[in-house]
Amino acid sequence: MRKLHVISIQKAYLDTVVNQLAEIFGDEIELSAITLQELTMDVIEEQDIVILSKGILKGITRPFIPESCPIIIANREVNIAATKDLYKLLGGQRILVINDTIEHAVETATSLKSIYFEHDYIAYDPMNLMPSNIDWIVTPGEMELVPREFGNVIDIGPRTLDFKTVLEAAKFVKCEMEQVLLMNRFFKSQLALAEKLNDKNGIQYKEVLIQQTDERLKVEDSRERYGCLPEETMSSIIDKIEEHGFLEESIAILAVYKEAKGNFESFGRAKVKLKLRDAGFTFSDQQLRLRLEIMQEIGLVNARQGRGGTKLSDKGETFLKQRNEVPSAGF
Repeated sequence: MRKLHVISIQKAYLDTVVNQLAEIFGDEIELSAITLQELTMDVIEEQDIVILSKGILKGITRPFIPESCPIIIANREVNIAATKDLYKLLGGQRILVINDTIEHAVETATSLKSIYFEHDYIAYDPMNLMPSNIDWIVTPGEMELVPREFGNVIDIGPRTLDFKTVLEAAKFVKCEMEQVLLMNRFFKSQLALAEKLNDKNGIQYKEVLIQQTDERLKVEDSRERYGCLPEETMSSIIDKIEEHGFLEESIAILAVYKEAKGNFESFGRAKVKLKLRDAGFTFSDQQLRLRLEIMQEIGLVNARQGRGGTKLSDKGETFLKQRNEVPSAGF
């Protein structure tokens, strides 16, 4: 049984292609996945078959591949089995295609246009601003590159080997399957990869639901623990705040963080300043930082390093609620 090596820079691409080839040639050949970093002189033997993810790798890998080994340059195509959400769209949609490089984005957009020709496609260039008037974003398995604020996103999963590449591999494997049977296995491989994508997205969706449930439980628990602050505590908090500025300004800051907490979001200071300005309060960076330091000292907010940002504490939420409910109280 001959051995077929797939060589690529990216491990994720290797996993996709080897899984696809296993569905097609699993009973015909032994498969091997090698990243460029793992490639050594003794890995590939005489008469083995090699598939390279890109033509540019041919010169780099040539010293490691015996002359007798056939080399196939892979062509990639979108996985049609994972595009049913695109099929459901009304014609004339403006679709932004996001991939790991502009080159790959163009390739993906071209493939999609050849299949779903009724839409307009734009390949996203990260060096430029995000285009306006976009109806949908489509990405081939690169969800981490998609802006979180954009809701209309379709993940069609990683691109797969096209049928032309599979035919070429079959020639060197000396596979005796008829072309119709080979095509059926090719379609089976696309369905298998699409199912893996559905499973992955399903797991991620469940994780999000679990996370949101945990957050809600924490909020409910905090409300039980901080059901009500004593009058002397409220007075002490207000006195401390007013030593460094106007109370209503700090109330407005807490309200912004209350909004973020309610939406399970984290606001950076720039966004907080914008929301405060909309509410009629203008702060410099230094003024806002000073107010937050005071409120953290009192325990109304929790400031975290890095991307954790500043969040409203349980005590801060209770204080804000009591203050808003009894605006005329003596404290």
